[in-house]
Amino acid sequence: MNKIEYENYHDTSKAYDNTRISVGIEIFLGCFASTPRPLPEQKILDAGCGTGNYIQALKKKVGHLYGLELNEGMLAQAREKCQNENHIQLEQGSLLEPLPYHNDTFDGMMCNQVLHHLLAALNQENFEPVHKLIKEAQRVLRPQGVLVFNTSSHRQLYDGFWWADLIPNAVGRIAKRFPPIEILSSMLKEVGFRKVGIVVPVDAVLQGENYLEPMGPLKKDFRDGDSTWSLATDEELEQAFERVRTMNQEDSMVHYLETRENLRKNIGQTTFVFAYKL
Repeated sequence: MNKIEYENYHDTSKAYDNTRISVGIEIFLGCFASTPRPLPEQKILDAGCGTGNYIQALKKKVGHLYGLELNEGMLAQAREKCQNENHIQLEQGSLLEPLPYHNDTFDGMMCNQVLHHLLAALNQENFEPVHKLIKEAQRVLRPQGVLVFNTSSHRQLYDGFWWADLIPNAVGRIAKRFPPIEILSSMLKEVGFRKVGIVVPVDAVLQGENYLEPMGPLKKDFRDGDSTWSLATDEELEQAFERVRTMNQEDSMVHYLETRENLRKNIGQTTFVFAYKL
């Protein structure tokens, strides 16, 4: 089985970039620059590249960029952005299968908000698909190459996104698919990576300018920007919609957003975990 999706990304890919931006580019560049080769000579893999936002942000900084993406709709968006870029290679493929690259190919590999999709189809609570991906990363990375995961802690899932409070049961469902940070770090060490590090960019917001839209959850395009919404039942969605309507009508939304934002500003939305191949 190579399906790693649990929502219709072929359709949502068309509006995905309206509510998602690349974050932590400076973190990636710092990690990549700490490997032996200069950035203009490096080969970097974006595993699960989506619509190519991160490749787009890095294309003038890194010598060669490779993107691997399963969903045809997302890949089509990435190809449109990267057309006529000879130093960018994109192909379709699953992260549940061996990566289609030779040993010791890349100086760095990044994986952005993708790990939870590896558990979607397989429903393996031991996170074995993530462990296999880490082993594959070790294989395709050159010695002293770096692997960087952009993921979220369970606390960030609940309190790093203001709207998560509207659909707590859906957040609980998706949290089961996010490897806890300590487990992810342990896997990296077990496979043989060294110098495991963690960075939390507390100011980075995945949804960009649209994030604090008071009526956002009522709009499909807004919800399509985060797969958590796809795990909410119709009843849970309607309850969330009613809360949003009521808070906007009663002018309590401003206070609600401020309260939720105070939580996010302390913990952030994303956690970057990086490690180096021996």
